[in-house]
Amino acid sequence: MATSRFETRMYAAENFVESAGTVLFRLSTQEVCILHLLQRDEYILPKGRRNLGESRRTTATRETTEETGIPCRLLPVNLVSRVCPTIETEHLPDEARFYKGICEPILVQTRNVEEGGLKLIWWFVAAVNEGEPVGQHEKDKFEVEFYSYDKALEKLTFKDDRELVNKAIELVNSSISC
Repeated sequence: MATSRFETRMYAAENFVESAGTVLFRLSTQEVCILHLLQRDEYILPKGRRNLGESRRTTATRETTEETGIPCRLLPVNLVSRVCPTIETEHLPDEARFYKGICEPILVQTRNVEEGGLKLIWWFVAAVNEGEPVGQHEKDKFEVEFYSYDKALEKLTFKDDRELVNKAIELVNSSISC
């Protein structure tokens, strides 16, 4: 019996969870939204678990809006990705390609969780729907704060979040300047 030449791990449905979140930009002021998680005094990004039958894209915007109260949309960015183009080609090589103005995950993060499980977090870039009213957010859990790009990078508690936000800033800057 043959085995894959690639290192492989499998997780049954009860052993993995999918989440999605965003790096949320207020484009008019060049700021990033950071959540202050009150219980642990941590500065984090909005994200949450995917619901049954929900797309990752929908999860990302829904969770961001639920946690912040801020209406938002995914922001198209210029991105190098391994996603297949929409053109139908029989023998398309599996390689990274440059796409202009797409709303795809910019990063997937994995975390090992209890009892050998795995958490997958799909990260997107989003923008505030400026001019729309801000709704209720999870005030008992979070304070919603906006910071300049530099200050946001300083404020975030976790190194991985800082690297993610830095990548998102680079993508937004290169996409908007085109």
